[in-house]
Amino acid sequence: MSGARALVLESPKNLQLREFPIPEIGDDDAVLRVEACGLCGTDYEQWLGHLGDWGGGMPIVPGHEIMGFIERIGATAAKRWRVREGDRVAVEPIIPCGHCADCIAGEYTRCQSDLGYGLYQNIHSAPSLWGGYASHVYLHPKTMVHKLPTNVATDLMTLVNPLSNAIRWVYEVGGAALGKTVVIAGPGQRGLLAAVAARRAGASQIIVTGTASDRGRLDLALQLGATAVVDVDKEDPVERVVDITGGRLADVVLDVSAGSMAPIIQGVDMVKRGGRIVLAGLKANKPLDGFPIDKAVLREIQLVGVLSAGWESTELAIDIIQHAGEALRPLCTHSFGMDRGTEAVRTLGREVTDGRDAIHITLTPE
Repeated sequence: MSGARALVLESPKNLQLREFPIPEIGDDDAVLRVEACGLCGTDYEQWLGHLGDWGGGMPIVPGHEIMGFIERIGATAAKRWRVREGDRVAVEPIIPCGHCADCIAGEYTRCQSDLGYGLYQNIHSAPSLWGGYASHVYLHPKTMVHKLPTNVATDLMTLVNPLSNAIRWVYEVGGAALGKTVVIAGPGQRGLLAAVAARRAGASQIIVTGTASDRGRLDLALQLGATAVVDVDKEDPVERVVDITGGRLADVVLDVSAGSMAPIIQGVDMVKRGGRIVLAGLKANKPLDGFPIDKAVLREIQLVGVLSAGWESTELAIDIIQHAGEALRPLCTHSFGMDRGTEAVRTLGREVTDGRDAIHITLTPE
C-alpha cells in the first residue's frame, strides 16, 4: 500500500474517505496498521457535532478504541514499549505529556496537554492520522501501548477500551467491592461491561436500569452478572432501588446513559449518605436543571466526572478478555468495513437497524 486510507469527519454527519501519506518515523515513534477500531457513544456524539467546543474539532479522523499491528517502529520506541514490528497492540486514547501537574500526580487521564486519538488532533496536526477510522495510525512517542494476545478474535479484542473504562469507572473511581451495591444507569456497552466489572469486584447487588427499548439489553445484563434490572418506563427506579436494597440504598451510582438527565437527579435518592455518583454519560452539552443541591450537600454525596481508563484498568481488561472473553461475545453485535463508516455510526445511534440491537460495533479497514 502506497498510502493510508482514513475516514475524515469533515463536518457534522459528513464522513468522507480520504488518502494520506503513511508517516515517516524516527527513532522514538511508530506507525500502527489498524486491525479494528471499536465505536462508543462518544463517536456518535462527535458525528452529530456535539463536541464542537471540546477536542480537536473538524476535519478529524475519529476513532479512539484502536488496536492493530506495529508496522514500523524506531529502536527507542521499541525498547520503551517492549514491542517490535508485527506485534498486536491496543492504544490508549489519551497521550500523557508526563510533565503537567496532573501527569506528575499520576492522574494522566486528566493530562492538560489534550493530546490523544480520535478526539483530540484534527488532520491539520501533522501527520494527520490521529484516529482509528483508518488503515494506519501514527504512534506518538508518549503513546500508551499495550501488547495484546494473538489468540483472541478481533471483535472480542476491541472490547479492551470499553471494558477498561468500565473497570475504572465502577471499580477504581466508584469503589465497587465486596458486599457493595451498585446501580448502573444505561445498558449500553459500557453499562453492560460495568456490570461485568462490578461482579468481578465482588459487588453483592448490581442493579441496571434502562428503558422499554432496552429490554434485550436488560436481559443481557442479567446474563452478564446483574442481580436485578429496572425498566424505568414501567417502574419508578428510585422506589425499586429502595425495595431491592431493603432501604439501605446504593454505595455507588454510575450514569452511562446518553442524553438523559433523570438518572443523575434520581441517583441522589438512590445513593447512601456519603455515597458516590459517577458521571460518564455525555448529555449533548445540555445543562442540568432541577438538581437537588441541598440534598447532595446535607447527605455528603460525591459527584465525580470520569473520562477514560488508565494503565492498570487496561491491563486488567486485556486479562479478562483473554481468559473469560467468550462470555462477552453477545456484546459484539456488528462489524463494518471502512466504506460503511456512516452506516456504522448511524447503527450505533439507533438511527438504522438490521433487526439486531446494536451494542458493540467495530470498524475495520477492509
